[in-house]
Amino acid sequence: MSYKSEILSPAYYDKRQEARDHIRQEIRERLAHSKFFRSTRLDYDLVRYTEEGSCNTYLRYSIQDSDT
Repeated sequence: MSYKSEILSPAYYDKRQEARDHIRQEIRERLAHSKFFRSTRLDYDLVRYTEEGSCNTYLRYSIQDSDT
């Protein structure tokens, strides 16, 4: 059984590079201060495993263009 939920964390950046830098910093902080580690799955950036397989947490970061 698999569950998927999305959390959108909107932030506005003038340049895509600023968004990329923010994502890199966020990943570094999670790796340093949590039980997340790099995912081997190509479609996710980070993963946190639990003893119960159905409770694993996968994170994917993406940059989406605004409608404006």
